[in-house]
Amino acid sequence: MGRGQLIAKTVPTTQTVPSWFIRLSGIKGCEHRQQVQSGGADYGELILHCDATLPQTETWQRALNRVATLGGVIMVLFIILALTLRTSLVALTQLVDAYRRFLKDHHTRVAVGGAREIQQLGSAFNAMADEVEATLKALAEAQGRLQKEAELNHVTLMSIGDGVITTDPAGLVTQMNPVAEQLTGWPVMEAVQQPLTEVFHIVQEGTRETAINPIFRLAEANTVTALETHMRLIARDGSETPIEDSAAPILRENGDIIGYVLVLSDVSEKKALQKKIGWQATHDALTKLPNRALLADRLNQAVARNDRSQLLLAVGLLDLDEFKPVNDRLGHACGDQLLKLATARMLETLRATDTLARLGGDEFVLVLSDLTSLDEAETIFGRLLDRLAEPYTLDGEVAQLTASLGFTLYPLDQTDPDTLLRHADEAMYTAKHSGRNRYQLFDAQHDQKRQARQEQTKEIRLALAAGEFELFYQPKVDMRQGRVTGFEALARWRHPQRGIVPPGEFLHHMEDNELGSKLGRFVLDTALGRVAEWRRAGLNDWSVAVNIAPQHFTAPHFLDDLKDAIARHPDVPPQCLELEIVESAAIADLHHAARVIAACHELGIRLALDDFGVGYASLSYLKRLPVDVLKIDQSFVRDVLDDPGDLAVVEAVITLSTLFGRDVVAEGVEVAEQGVLLLRLGCHIAQGYGIARPMPADEVAGWAATWQPDPSWALWANTQWEMSDFPLLVAQYDHQRWIKSVLNTLDGGRLSITQQELTNHRACRLGHWYENHGRRRYGHLTTFQEMEPLHAEVHRTGQEILQLKAEGRLAEAETQARYLTELKTRILDSLASLQREVMRTGVGAGKNLPA
Repeated sequence: MGRGQLIAKTVPTTQTVPSWFIRLSGIKGCEHRQQVQSGGADYGELILHCDATLPQTETWQRALNRVATLGGVIMVLFIILALTLRTSLVALTQLVDAYRRFLKDHHTRVAVGGAREIQQLGSAFNAMADEVEATLKALAEAQGRLQKEAELNHVTLMSIGDGVITTDPAGLVTQMNPVAEQLTGWPVMEAVQQPLTEVFHIVQEGTRETAINPIFRLAEANTVTALETHMRLIARDGSETPIEDSAAPILRENGDIIGYVLVLSDVSEKKALQKKIGWQATHDALTKLPNRALLADRLNQAVARNDRSQLLLAVGLLDLDEFKPVNDRLGHACGDQLLKLATARMLETLRATDTLARLGGDEFVLVLSDLTSLDEAETIFGRLLDRLAEPYTLDGEVAQLTASLGFTLYPLDQTDPDTLLRHADEAMYTAKHSGRNRYQLFDAQHDQKRQARQEQTKEIRLALAAGEFELFYQPKVDMRQGRVTGFEALARWRHPQRGIVPPGEFLHHMEDNELGSKLGRFVLDTALGRVAEWRRAGLNDWSVAVNIAPQHFTAPHFLDDLKDAIARHPDVPPQCLELEIVESAAIADLHHAARVIAACHELGIRLALDDFGVGYASLSYLKRLPVDVLKIDQSFVRDVLDDPGDLAVVEAVITLSTLFGRDVVAEGVEVAEQGVLLLRLGCHIAQGYGIARPMPADEVAGWAATWQPDPSWALWANTQWEMSDFPLLVAQYDHQRWIKSVLNTLDGGRLSITQQELTNHRACRLGHWYENHGRRRYGHLTTFQEMEPLHAEVHRTGQEILQLKAEGRLAEAETQARYLTELKTRILDSLASLQREVMRTGVGAGKNLPA
């Protein structure tokens, strides 16, 4: 069978379907081909052809049926809707009317009725109306608040004391308040839309350079700029105002900048107040002169300038003399006026480049720069003092005033400004003490001494702490009984390098400071400890006298120190302690001194008034001070045989001690004759180099065991001469001095007598006594008559000794010296015999001749 084709087709039908539906339905005809093969043979092709006309027609018919059905349903629905709308027309009409009325009256609401949908619509309308009404009410309230805030902001902006300028982001002015208008000179209507740099022109106060506009600084920093000071605003008319300004950005909620606000303050009053306060802080309110604070700055500047100029700078300190009495007499108002007048006179006298400052009270400082010499400074100061000394007229009264001025010169006084003032102050006090109404240049050597004293005070303080001080003891003896009664404890400094330092080198450094009290506590404790040792050795009769420094005696803690020292030595009776005070300590505060002395008496301690007669003690003081002992100062005892004035003082003190019931002790006994005189005057307790020098504690017992009183004291122990016999004692003393002067020449000493006193035995002091007072009073006595040839031989031998020495015949001179010593003894024996004969015969009582 050959290859062929087999075609199968549907039965053709008539096409009744519209072409649009065919395109819309998408139903199309189709053809399918399939090769027919079997056993490897190709039998041809099978073709199946489907026509779409029938399914298209059937689909069209079904669609038409459904459309007819749907149309009927729609018709029914429209009929139902029409009926429903008709029944709800009244409710809808009411809803529309309510809507229209709501636009005018937000309180309008609709009655809910009709169909369920209409009811829902009415309820929705009412709910919407409620929400809209509430929203509108909230908006109204917010608008009201915004309106009030805007009004408040406007009022605030208009009434704020600072100037306010606002700008847009580009820096163009958008608003200004009246203060800003006044400060800038720009009316707001003209300033709006002007660049801020045109309206707000500022310069630096000091340099006058145009300052960076704060808006520009704000844009760079992107933050609020702090207040700028030292700025001046140049107004439109050229006037200037000191201001402070600050700026800040105006931001939206999202952070976008919509402009800037600038606040500027007029600080004219603030500047004026600051200037006033600054002036008051650096000036004296009364005289308008610089005060201490400004002076320090001026002085520092003057020193710095002087370092560059190499000229002289004078720093002076001036104090008005006797200002206080004038101020007290005329009143403080006149005192203030006087200070003003004195200030004006000083300013008239000084140069324009000089500085005059007031430290306070009546003290002024002068700073004179660019001086070429000391003479130039002294000329200015002299002229100034002369001007100040001219009379002042105050409220109809004439006041006289002078000034004392001390000054120093820099760089001759090469030191810092503070020290320059101190040096000028020291020189001023020197001027005052020298008589006032004068100027005085600072003495650098004196200052060096002061500094050296400070160093010595420091060294003494360290020595006290290191235990370098010890006590020496000077004996006090009873010349009448020939026994040791006690010792005066005297402080000595045993320096590691210098050895024993005498008290004159350290005691004055302990004045007016705490060292006096420290030394006093040491002396009290050490002296009482030494008395305890003496008592343990059986020396129970010895007492110890301790010197108490004035500042220690007047200190509030003195009695406590005394009680503490006594408590540490309970085995020492308080009666063994005697305190010695000087007049200055007692007289400074008599009431306090009397109270302390009474407290000491309660403790059983005696007190002595030391150096009596050299100060200001009077009968009144002596009456009010219950001291137990008066000590005659050694300056009177030392020359009592030579100086009638000293003799009168010694006799007066002894008499006062008797009248007031006080014991009396004489210091400074150096020769036996002084002791004899004291005994005859009624004083039998003495101390001095003629008895013993102060000695270390370990030498006291040995000295006391070997000490012997002078024999002449025993002779006159119980005899009191009349003062008319005093020259006899002086003659004995003078004779010994004459012999000593001649013998000293053999040891290289200088002859202390005149040639006439050497050659003429009637010209020496013994000869004067012999020919005058002695002959009138004792001339009838044999002993006296035998003395003249012996005295003449003494003078002849003295001349021979000097002649032999001059010729170099020293051995012969020594032989004659021994002979002269024998003659001296014979003269002294004659004088002693004369004294005994006076005692025996009582020449002073009945046979004495007129003196």
